[in-house]
Amino acid sequence: MTKRKLGFISLGCSKNLVDTEMMVGIMEKAGYELTEDLSEAQVIIINTCTFIDPAKEESVQTILEAAEYKKTGKCEKLVAAGCLTQQYKQALGKEIPEIDVFIGTDSWQHILEAVNESYEKDEKVYSFDTTPCANEELIPRQTLTPKYSAYVKIAEGCSNGCTFCYIPYVRGPMHSRTIPSIVHEVRRLAASGVREFNLIAQDLSCYGRDLKDGTRLATLLKELVKIDGVKWIRLFYLYPTYFDDELLDVILKEPKICKYVDIPLQHISDPVLQRMHRRDSSESIRTLLRKLRAATPRMTIRTTLMVGFPGETDEDFAKLCDFIKEVRFDDMGAFKFSPQDGTPAARMTDQVPEEVKENRYHELMAIQAAISEENNEDLIGRETEALVEELVDDGEGHMQAKGRTAFQAPEVDGNVYIDNPGDLKPGDFVKVKITDGYAYDLIAEKID
Repeated sequence: MTKRKLGFISLGCSKNLVDTEMMVGIMEKAGYELTEDLSEAQVIIINTCTFIDPAKEESVQTILEAAEYKKTGKCEKLVAAGCLTQQYKQALGKEIPEIDVFIGTDSWQHILEAVNESYEKDEKVYSFDTTPCANEELIPRQTLTPKYSAYVKIAEGCSNGCTFCYIPYVRGPMHSRTIPSIVHEVRRLAASGVREFNLIAQDLSCYGRDLKDGTRLATLLKELVKIDGVKWIRLFYLYPTYFDDELLDVILKEPKICKYVDIPLQHISDPVLQRMHRRDSSESIRTLLRKLRAATPRMTIRTTLMVGFPGETDEDFAKLCDFIKEVRFDDMGAFKFSPQDGTPAARMTDQVPEEVKENRYHELMAIQAAISEENNEDLIGRETEALVEELVDDGEGHMQAKGRTAFQAPEVDGNVYIDNPGDLKPGDFVKVKITDGYAYDLIAEKID
């Protein structure tokens, strides 16, 4: 029998990407052949996102476009997985009848059984577990990132209860993996050639607290740095509440841990933080940031902020602008509040007009762009290490190596462009000296 071909599209965050990699790994082990040409695929998986309205719209549009391959291509089974499916399982089935299989956020490990059942019974299959996969480290995984870099999801769900966020409704409460499970997976990935490990969770600094056995992020990191082949460990989404001195000490002392923290602060005005149901105050946030700024070696600090939360006044927004001028974040992302069905914030009465949100967003990003450029200019002359990702033409007929330093995360931050790359190739680590800095990117030269 000819192998069936599998196509996929993974939308949304890196946590979703890991789920997709697991599903692809399971299907490949069962004999499916991976194809990038969706018109050739008999089974197409769309892993969806529901974080904000544009993400929902993109997910629905992507499913509709994939459904066309039932007419124009070879598609026999269309799978909708992930957060949008979890949130709107009944509505999706009615609105898009072309979908054959529905996979919830905790059911990706049942992808093969669900697809097989759809073929056998020729009917829609709904697979929705209520608890995350128990033995994630044993699941075959096909990494879809470059071979030298991988995401490792150390926990599922979130128990913070922010009033604007739907994630706990679709991914459940915080559920940490055990240290042996994560160590097993990292060892396996390192043995396959992965050098950069990006640890992800909805709230990384809260890791282990739900296990109630003393497990903490600092404990996990002490084990991961012992693994041969691990070069860089990067930490994503460290909420400030549990970012304690023990964790900071491990980050600073361990050479394999990137001196880079991504702390999603959302706001600095206490009235806004309280309505968001954030656990931190303006003062506790500033105390942590002062500690990070005083640390040696220097820490790169990235954050995400939200504008236009219900009730955000001109005074609240002015405080936010002053705050980023004061802290001078190395990198910053921002987004406009988007009311999500079923969340407390969507029911709040003092919604901010869209035009005001838009103006505030652009003003905030303009302030940060100027700060980022000044920060990057300050890096000129600094020697550091870079990871090469590809070779590119500089536009004038000369080749450059495009990559990232330890303080530039994949996908969200800028890049470093290395002049006269010689025999550098993707996956190489190289010592460089920064020669120029712009708002997002850096120019460097190789140090022999």
